[in-house]
Amino acid sequence: MISFLARHRRLLLGGGVLAATLGLLASAGGGAGVWGGRVGLVATPLQSAVRGLVGGVAGVVDRYLWLVDAKTEAARLRREAAELRQELARVEEVFQENERLRRILEFRDALEGPAVAARVVGRSATPWLRTAVLDKGEEQGVRLDAPVLTPEGVVGRVYQVGPSSSRVLLLTDPNSAVDALIQRTRAQVVVEGGLGATCRVLYLPRGEEVEPGDRVVTSGLDGVFPKGLLLGEVVRVRQEPGEVFQRVELRPGADLGRLEEVLVLAPATETP
Repeated sequence: MISFLARHRRLLLGGGVLAATLGLLASAGGGAGVWGGRVGLVATPLQSAVRGLVGGVAGVVDRYLWLVDAKTEAARLRREAAELRQELARVEEVFQENERLRRILEFRDALEGPAVAARVVGRSATPWLRTAVLDKGEEQGVRLDAPVLTPEGVVGRVYQVGPSSSRVLLLTDPNSAVDALIQRTRAQVVVEGGLGATCRVLYLPRGEEVEPGDRVVTSGLDGVFPKGLLLGEVVRVRQEPGEVFQRVELRPGADLGRLEEVLVLAPATETP
């Protein structure tokens, strides 16, 4: 209906003017002589008024149709903008994923022995269980007790393996324990999971030097992790009266709350 008015509005309005004029002339009863002249005198200003009214109506119609067109165009532009935002988000996600994979592959090339790149497809993070699910399993070369890493540090070890998936016990799980070294002083310790996002450094005697910022690495003595892999940094040290060992808190080097891609090594006890 709107499109019909837009195409034929001038014709319709002109017809209205003609009909109004003819009506006035017909009401004069003949339109000749003196009465015809009088009718002409009356009709002329009426015609002008009708033309003015018609012109005003035409302007209103034009503005209405312009507003309708503008709303339609605005809706189209909003849809296009939403589609472009979605496409931009997809492109940014692909870019970030490619960057992460590039770093993972460069890290794999720097390691000794075989390694499998895997995606994290699930996780469990309760105070009693901190695990991650990987999309690779026995069919892709993942084995029980295999170390799991990122370029930033140790993630944990594989504790369950299926044909095409596996589960990782994270470094922060209360059941996790890794034989380690304070890298600067070479003091031997054990890194154990806790109930939060950090780990505990156990069995460090009171006389051993340690301070926040010290890096802790794997010792290679537990038969699971190769020597020299980064576990994390010391963030807090306390010495309680009467206690033999210091209380040391460690922040993992790998961001275990934001895992997306990891490397799974061959188990340390497995011969390539």
